[in-house]
Order: sequence, then structure tokens, then C-alpha cells
Amino acid sequence: MQGNQRYLIFAYLLVGFLVWITLDRIFGAVTYAADLPNPALIGSGFTLTTFISLVLAIGAGVYAYRHPRAHAFSTDVVTELRKVTWPSRKETQSSTVVVIVTTLILSVVLYLFDTVWARLTGLIYL
Repeated sequence: MQGNQRYLIFAYLLVGFLVWITLDRIFGAVTYAADLPNPALIGSGFTLTTFISLVLAIGAGVYAYRHPRAHAFSTDVVTELRKVTWPSRKETQSSTVVVIVTTLILSVVLYLFDTVWARLTGLIYL
């Protein structure tokens, strides 16, 4: 269970960081669009909206971590992901080659269909 807890905390930190960056961008755009002041607190990169975004992201992360249903769900997700059998490097490479070749073949087929259809409709609409 301790291993699962480590992954769970890492996931909450990662999501919290993404929420912080997203809120910072949104709040920065809103203050810029509304022509509101956004004073720098620590240097020019850490502004008031950055601080507010950080506080909200930390609050949301702590709330989600302490919420029983969210915590139970997250723990179940980590437990199930540990059961997944991941493909080997060789399997991944061969699958990637199959996808690329299939995509190229279908692209050529679609190009041919498009060319034939364009010529047929060109003859009809003359």
C-alpha cells in the first residue's frame, strides 16, 4: 500500500501543478483583458494572479486528497494501474511500425479515391 500512496501523492502533485498553471493563465488573461492591475510579488514572473492560482490549486489538492470518495477512487485507480501488463519495447516498436504503415497505405488509398472522384465530378459538371 505504501507504494500506491507514493504514486497517488505524485499524481495529486502533478495535477495540482497543472491546475496552478492553467488558473494562472486564465487569471492573467482576465486581468489583462479587464485592464486590472496585476502587481509583481516576487520578481516579474510571480504576480498576484500567480499567487492566487497557487493558493487555489493547493486548496483544491488538499480538499481532493482528504475527501473520502475522491481518495478511495484515486487509490483504486492506482491499484488497478499496478495490475496492468505493459508491452515490452519490442512489442511497442512493432505496433508503432504497423500503425505507421497502415496509415500510409490508407492515405494513398484515400488520395486515389479523391483523385478519381474529382475527375469524375469534373467530367459531370463541364
